[in-house]
Amino acid sequence: MRRALALAALGTALLAGGCGTRARPYRFASPMLATADVPPAPLRAPPATARPKAELANREAREIRVVSAPKIREASAALADAVIAQPAAQPEARAALAAPHRLAAGAGAPAIHVAADLRALVGYRDKRDPFAVAIEWTRTLGRTVEGNTAEELLAWAESSARLGDATAEAQPGDLLIFDHATSDAEADLVAVVIDRDARGVTEIVYLGNGVVRRGFVDPTRMATRRDREGLVVNTYLRHGRRWPAKGTHYLAGELLAHVVRTH
Repeated sequence: MRRALALAALGTALLAGGCGTRARPYRFASPMLATADVPPAPLRAPPATARPKAELANREAREIRVVSAPKIREASAALADAVIAQPAAQPEARAALAAPHRLAAGAGAPAIHVAADLRALVGYRDKRDPFAVAIEWTRTLGRTVEGNTAEELLAWAESSARLGDATAEAQPGDLLIFDHATSDAEADLVAVVIDRDARGVTEIVYLGNGVVRRGFVDPTRMATRRDREGLVVNTYLRHGRRWPAKGTHYLAGELLAHVVRTH
């Protein structure tokens, strides 16, 4: 008890001789002693330039000036005619492009003597039945085919031992039968073979949506669109406007069903 009273008296003497003699009291990080005068730190004043959010949101929008775009003061029919009458940017290049679909109805088509001549028909518009057109091309090449429909053609080819499966080697002038190319039916597209390259890819010509088209097919690589060299192996064959069901195939090699030999 006496020791505690002595320690308390010593602490009071130290405070009286140290802190009590300064004009300004000591400041501590935390009030450890009850006799210490530790005033709180002054609060930070808000910046003078700060604006209320409501004021920023209600500011009037400034007009955006576009220097590069000239303003059109008046629109007239004469001005529109002048724009249309301007020549094309590249008239020479446009004139060199083949545009058989722009030919007048009844204009003479290129003469067909061999299968390779069918390439010159690509782009022509023809509203006739695609099957009838393919049969006409084949007969123009001097080949023998029979049937007015795809079913009759397949029946004739099978009875005359001219029908092969999708992997049969096709020669120029032969016919290729595709399933589900434009509909859900089988044998709904017939194409004429033009050539076959060293890779085994067959070049074909067919009529789809009223336009003569050119494509490539290789049933041994049915799901391959291009090879490692970037050359086309199978082209997309479906050209109908109907929305196909999920899981529908599109490449020519996936849709090829039969080869009809015409030689």
